[in-house]
Amino acid sequence: MEQRFFSLSKSISGEFRRYLVSAFAANLALPIYSLFVPLLASRLGASLFEIGIVGGASNAVYSFLPYITGRFSDRRSSRHFFIVSSFALLVGVSISYALISSALYLIVARVFEGVGWAILWPAMDAAVSRDVAPTMDSKKAFSIYNVSWSSAAAIGPLFGSALIFVASIRVAFLFTFFIMMAILVLNIIPSLGSRNGSKTWSSAPVARIVPSGQSYVEMSAAGRSLGFAFYGSALALAAVSSGVLFTFFAPYARSLGVSILLVGVITFAFGFGRFLFYLLATKERVRYAILSREKRARNMIIALLLTAVPSLLVSLRESSSVGFLVAYAISGAGISIVFAIAQAGLISESPPGKSGQGAGLFESSIGVGACFGPIIGGAISGSSLEIPFIVPPIGFAIFAIALPLLLRRS
Repeated sequence: MEQRFFSLSKSISGEFRRYLVSAFAANLALPIYSLFVPLLASRLGASLFEIGIVGGASNAVYSFLPYITGRFSDRRSSRHFFIVSSFALLVGVSISYALISSALYLIVARVFEGVGWAILWPAMDAAVSRDVAPTMDSKKAFSIYNVSWSSAAAIGPLFGSALIFVASIRVAFLFTFFIMMAILVLNIIPSLGSRNGSKTWSSAPVARIVPSGQSYVEMSAAGRSLGFAFYGSALALAAVSSGVLFTFFAPYARSLGVSILLVGVITFAFGFGRFLFYLLATKERVRYAILSREKRARNMIIALLLTAVPSLLVSLRESSSVGFLVAYAISGAGISIVFAIAQAGLISESPPGKSGQGAGLFESSIGVGACFGPIIGGAISGSSLEIPFIVPPIGFAIFAIALPLLLRRS
């Protein structure tokens, strides 16, 4: 095991390491925003509908902007510019969360947060797909990348809840400010080096490694065999589930008398389930079992079922903390499978020069679901905090009804 890890570490370039560190830091902050900004809105006296708006506001812009920025992310220099700009914007967002005292201003800040993520993730996805291609197959690169960011996303809620418990919710956002500032500096350094002539940012196409025994035509056919209608709908549904689970759980748990530390532990289970799958997916046989062309549609449907149904368990006030833990872990694992399959179909197997566009489609689909899930949940909730959690199963039922049409269009 140590020899395998050392070999893997040697194959990771310095540039790829920077992407991994950046993704880790971003996903350390992202669940703190997603989980505790709605809680802050609740403490500021927001209604359930307003909490839903706070939860979905960042993803309103994320539902379309990633597709636009993704189309410009096939140039290396553009990718670097987007990554630096996103962290600069998130620095400002973090400090605003530490200072804002109005739910309305929180909504505005969440929109700017969405802009930050919308220019970061398509650029990062395209960079992982293209910039590491000379040394590593992009599917393997994505499996390592997914392990990095998902590990941070798992521990982010624990950090946030611990900081709130020992200090205050404002301190949690100050923590994200310092994290974003450090990563901004890390990503500015290469551009300073390039100005001194030590490094040039090439926009030439990068060669793509195709796994042995599989031609590029076969890889493209595998990507086209399902198509965007299927992948996009699946991603949106998975994002509906995660959006609802993170937007409403902290206020809901507070109404049940669950401590803030336990909220962090329960949402950690979501991230741990996701991280565990991505860790397994670093193994070739696991990637083949999940991503192989003939099994993708079936695996996606099973994963969506795992993603949506556990929220019903969360909606039951009689559920124990252990029940919440299990529900969040299962949902996290399901979402990770959905994302891995869609990454393969939309990004890794995209034609040359189109990986940025595929990344934009991938991220925009997530934004659509993450936007509408919390907003719909808040709109139908009335005064009941349990009601929003029935939105993901309803979404899965709609997906199942539309499945023949989605597959036919593919």
